[in-house]
Amino acid sequence: MESEKSTLTPSPLQPLTVADRGWFEKLLLAHGGGDPPLAAYSLPYHIIWRDLFSYEWLELEGHVCVFATHSDGTFLALPPLGPDPCGPVMRRVFSFMAERNKVPGVSRIENLPAGFAGPCRTLGYRVVPKAGDYLYCRADLVALRGDRYKSQRASYNHCVKHSAPVARPYRAADMSSCLRLFQSWQQNLETRTATGLACDLAADSLSAHRVALCDADALGLVGCIAEVGGQIAAYTLGYPLNDSVFCILVEIADRQVQGLSQYIFREFCRSLSRFQFINAMDDSGLDGLRRAKQSYHPEVILPSYVVTEAGGDSRRLA
Repeated sequence: MESEKSTLTPSPLQPLTVADRGWFEKLLLAHGGGDPPLAAYSLPYHIIWRDLFSYEWLELEGHVCVFATHSDGTFLALPPLGPDPCGPVMRRVFSFMAERNKVPGVSRIENLPAGFAGPCRTLGYRVVPKAGDYLYCRADLVALRGDRYKSQRASYNHCVKHSAPVARPYRAADMSSCLRLFQSWQQNLETRTATGLACDLAADSLSAHRVALCDADALGLVGCIAEVGGQIAAYTLGYPLNDSVFCILVEIADRQVQGLSQYIFREFCRSLSRFQFINAMDDSGLDGLRRAKQSYHPEVILPSYVVTEAGGDSRRLA
């Protein structure tokens, strides 16, 4: 944290913005809650949803607490960031949310790492699992060796042979073309047999992709573009979680180009040679996405939990 924030004395809620990236990332590295960390221990993971949630932070009991507010109420987006996240600060957090929330079942703490689950249960809190993060060995995603990657390898080779895609880094000038691609992808999704949940998530994601594409440099995002016939047909963006783990934040590929999703995923991972692992985030509870992520054979699925007070309801807003 920067010097002016090092004391961590009680203060009013303050907005969490892109400008907070410097001190916030230092805080996350110091109090990440696990190694490898969950994808949620980053500023981009949260800030791209700023059109749907209001993010604010408050200092309580020597901890920084990041609250997200939706039309239904307020919840804690991460466990309290500090030396004892399951200690007295947690009681203060739930008291604060109780004062703000009028709708039952909203008050909760999201994205609790596995190491905090036991202490929270011991203290009497209700801890329930949510979808975990898929963590892969980057070298495996690039090599695609052996029978277990036969399908991905075949899709990649088909794309290269029949569509001749060209991969290159994302540039700010690509934003408008990428957003048009997203809208086309979304319309195509709605005409398929996608679930209502998938369509709802896609609709909500438009603004998130816009923020990621527009503020990529300010957020420290790195991206890759795939062009087919001189036109942008796929894009992906992500960020370093630490020196060994890179997180894939967003990815969109034209479904009409067979194998393009496998192509851009492999090429992006190839370009990230300084990282040992790739965190592809969770599957959002979608069966199709879960099957796709499992097909790449993760090293581990990092557990993540939701915390409520005893007798509370752990349902989520997002």
